[in-house]
Amino acid sequence: MKLFDTLTQQQKNINKEVINIYSCGPTIYDYIHIGNARPIILMDTLIRFLESKGIKVNFLQNITDIDDKIIEKALQENKTEKEITDKYLSAFLQNLKDLKIRMPDKLIPISEKINEMNLFIQDLVKLEAAYNVDGDVYFDIQKFSDEYGKLSNKKINDLISGNRVEIENKKNNPLDFSIWKKTEKGITFDSNFGKGRPGWHTECVLLIDEYFKGQTIDIHSGGIDLQFPHHENERIQFIAKHGKEISDIWVHNGHLTINGEKMSKSLGNTMTLTNFLANYNSDILRWIFLTTYYKQPLNISDDLIEQANKFIQKINNLSKKIKQLLIENKIDQTSQFDEEIIKQFKIHMENDLNTSRVLTLLEDTLKDINKLLSSKEFDDLFLKINSLNNILDTLGLSINVNTFVSKDDHNLFLSWKKIVNEKDFEKADEIREILISKGIL
Repeated sequence: MKLFDTLTQQQKNINKEVINIYSCGPTIYDYIHIGNARPIILMDTLIRFLESKGIKVNFLQNITDIDDKIIEKALQENKTEKEITDKYLSAFLQNLKDLKIRMPDKLIPISEKINEMNLFIQDLVKLEAAYNVDGDVYFDIQKFSDEYGKLSNKKINDLISGNRVEIENKKNNPLDFSIWKKTEKGITFDSNFGKGRPGWHTECVLLIDEYFKGQTIDIHSGGIDLQFPHHENERIQFIAKHGKEISDIWVHNGHLTINGEKMSKSLGNTMTLTNFLANYNSDILRWIFLTTYYKQPLNISDDLIEQANKFIQKINNLSKKIKQLLIENKIDQTSQFDEEIIKQFKIHMENDLNTSRVLTLLEDTLKDINKLLSSKEFDDLFLKINSLNNILDTLGLSINVNTFVSKDDHNLFLSWKKIVNEKDFEKADEIREILISKGIL
């Protein structure tokens, strides 16, 4: 399949039996917001599709449980940092469960890898890619001036002259970033450089280096907000140590807005994923993310939520029709698929995850199924239903056209029809309520 690579600004083919993927995880100092869910669902969609094709995926993700934001939150709430991280890690894991996410093969809190980070940073110092100033260790950007900035298409001189970096006297260059921070504030760890804690930008590169044994991975993903400086700084550290790219393909998704406004705590319009899922079915958010090419910005509006609800209702209504059809008619069900529908699905997905075209394919398939029902042409009916359900499942949506009818439900529906014909409407209404609750009426 083809995926757009941020570094080369070109679509790249990926055709392997085993694919290694890394995705940046959350900093667990608060509930994640629905913008954080976009890269999560994007990777889940990609991985589900790859695995549906029989491809083995090795998926690694980090958890940032050491960070200044965590320390500040602990001080504000008069709690320990561990109390903060335990609370929000639990919430994050519940979010993944509620979204029905295919869990990473490894989900690693960075606090478990302090010794490994210490050794990694020590290697960079030995290679003269980093330098120690009284216990603070910085990466030396100037040593890699030909490479730094390529991922984000930024020039070092422009960044400095644009005052986009903090000036610090300890640094050789204003752009040099911290990979070990000397501090006494919050939790600290021992290292070759003294007490302190690791820099955020070294977490992900260390985990990739260790888990994938120094090899270039196939796909590195994250939101566009991480492209610079986080991913830029990851990439340059890996190049410094190994002389090669950290990832063959960089996949970045676009920003999320709510009713046309970028989410911001200062604006008070940040919606947590926990709150969203308390009010809406998880399929709503998945469907919304599928409507737009993942690299493009996406605006979540009441209208888009309503469109998602209508799509789900179409599937539920079709399920009712099919159950009634099966009760009233003897129709053979096949387990086979409409090969043309599945072929089109694969073509769209392999073309850089063109999920908006997939949704159009689903709508067209729904129309075709309803036409067959209206014309009472049932020969290809279940081929199309099976294909529809297969695509919904591969996309991670929990809805489907339910074609199972128990013997009790079968008899109850026929009993209801008989009672309606006998005009015992009070009894019919009682049974009707039961049939509605069972998704048959």
